[in-house]
Formats: sequence, C-alpha cells, structure tokens
Amino acid sequence: MASPIATTSRMTLGSFMRSAVGPKAALPRSTVLARGVSSGVQQQPSPLEGDATAAVTAAAEAVTASSQSIESDTHDDALEKRRLRRTVMNQLSDLGSTQTRSTSFRPHKARLNPIDAHKLTLSHLVASTAQVGHSLSSLKAANQPYIYGQRHGVAIFDLERATLPALRRAASVVKAVAERDGVILFVGTRPGQQAAVLAATKRLGDNGFHVTAERWMPGVITNAPKLLASAILKSMEDLDPSGSANTNRLASQTLQPDLVIVLNPVENSFAIREATQANIPTIAITDSDVDPRSVTYPIPANDDSIRSVELIIGVLSKAGEEGLKVRAKKLDEADKIERKVNRTIQRRVEGANFDPRSRSASSQTTRDPEEEED
Repeated sequence: MASPIATTSRMTLGSFMRSAVGPKAALPRSTVLARGVSSGVQQQPSPLEGDATAAVTAAAEAVTASSQSIESDTHDDALEKRRLRRTVMNQLSDLGSTQTRSTSFRPHKARLNPIDAHKLTLSHLVASTAQVGHSLSSLKAANQPYIYGQRHGVAIFDLERATLPALRRAASVVKAVAERDGVILFVGTRPGQQAAVLAATKRLGDNGFHVTAERWMPGVITNAPKLLASAILKSMEDLDPSGSANTNRLASQTLQPDLVIVLNPVENSFAIREATQANIPTIAITDSDVDPRSVTYPIPANDDSIRSVELIIGVLSKAGEEGLKVRAKKLDEADKIERKVNRTIQRRVEGANFDPRSRSASSQTTRDPEEEED
C-alpha cells in the first residue's frame, strides 16, 4: 500500500508539470488536496510535500519568466529590424536612390495614372523591360549608338544615355504640339495595345485621335480625298442639303494630323512613310530591328512588351495633357488682358465724347441754395 504522503506528492508534482508544459492552467494547492481527501485518504501536511510544492512553483515561475523574456526579445527584434530598414531607406534616398515605394513601377498604374517625364527614372524603364531588344542577328547598324551591350545573344539598350533622353525629348515635342492646339494621332495595332491607346486619346480630348484596327490603311494621309471624300460628302449633306462644299479640299485640309505617334513601326511602316511624305513629324518606339533614321523622334526601347508600351505612351499623353493645360491658362490670361484693354478703350472714348459745358451747366443746376445766399 502506497503512502498517502507519496501519493499526494506525486499528484501535486504531476499537476504542476502539466501546467508548465501543457496549455491548461495550474491547479491550486487546495484543489489538489481536496482531490486527495475525496479519494478517501486522510491528507496530512508534511515538510516533504511543502518542499516539493515550493520547488515545482519555482520551476513554473522560472518557465513563465523565460517565456515573457522571449516574447519581449522577439518584440524588440522586430522593432530593431523596422528601425534598421527605415534607416537604410533614408540613407539610400539621401544617396540618390531611384527605387522607392512611390517611384517603383506598378503595372496597374502605368496606364491609369502615368507619371511626368521629368519624374521618370531608370527604375521605371528597367521594371517595364524597356532595355530588352531583339537578337543580334536582326540588329540594325543605325542602332549601334543606342546599344549598351548584349546578353545571351540579345541586344540591350542603354537606358541612361539613349532611351531616357529620347523619351523626355519626345514628351517635350508632344507638349509643344498640344500647347499650339495641334492634332496628335496614336497608331497602335498590336493585340494588347488598344487599352493604352484609348486611354491616351481620351486624355488629350479633342486633340487626340487613334488607329487601333488590325492594320493601317495605306493612303489615309496621302490619298485622303480619294478614300474619305464620300464619307465627308455624306456628312456634309446631313449638315448642308446643298452640298456645295469642296469635299476633296476639305478632306486634305482637315484630315492632316500635326504629329503621329507609332507604337509598332514594323507593322505600320506605311503610316510613317505617308507622314514623312506629308512633312508630318513622327514619334515611334524603335526596337533593335527598326531603323531609327526613318522616324523624326525615335525612342529606342522594347516595343514587344506591353508594360513598356503602356509606360511610354502614358508619359507622352501626360505631356500632351500638360500642354493643353498650359494652353488653357494662356488663353485665360489673354482673355483677361483683352477685357482689360477693352475697358480702358471704352473709358477713353467716353472721356473724349465728354462736353465740359454740359458739366458746368449741370453743376450750376445742382448747386446748393444756401451757398448762393452766402
């Protein structure tokens, strides 16, 4: 028969060990002793039981303290990591790093919210894979100044010295054309480019037009009177039943854009050729297999990547939108000046037509009687 003291000590030790290891809470000593009494054994306090209980309690307190210290150390490590990350980001920004959360390339924002040309960085171009060209076997000799090197037989564009300056120059051209109320035509006929082209055209409003069909119809610019005279004649008959307007002259005058932007020049070589023949400047994304001399303002970049195309056309359309805002501001200022000049002229005319005798007569009639008595 086991001793009551040994049995109680084993029960107490087992309860405290389960509370230290398992998820359940430790039972108080009164509960443990009550269980021993309910089992029919008379429990008597002893020095051995007190020593065992004190030892187990100290062990449980040590485990609890160690777990709390581990949690505090983990929290401190997380705070230290965040602090170090913040310090590194601040140091990199002070050194001129271009890769931050606000300037990093995000595909879903390139088309909806394009950035300005002066805020464009190399990180945006690299993230859009604008530096990747075609194989060296299809490399045009005129593209040699724009090539940084090659990797696995693929030409790599020099983004810092070629692509970025060319894109900013093209953005300046688009801004100047839009500021002078010019018509800008976007040509993008590859699958996947339609959304970017439509967004850019919408951004320019009445100054933007687009071609997103499967292919460019030859003769739209150079032979517009022949191709579009019937359509213009039908629209003129709807407006004017007499139809006395010269449709050929109207087509040749109104259907001439001031700038043509081509996103895929390989498939739209006829558009570039017709614009050049009509003395219309052109902007195109010239890949390594395209001769940049055929375009007025070439942008050496990857024209096969949808991200690259969306980034470039977004920057160009944003520049055109800024040009329209500058034009509206100038027109507002000119309108204010014109109204001011008209008011000044009207005052001078009223002063020249003024008769001094009528003023003296009116002053005599309106003189105060008390002044006459004085």
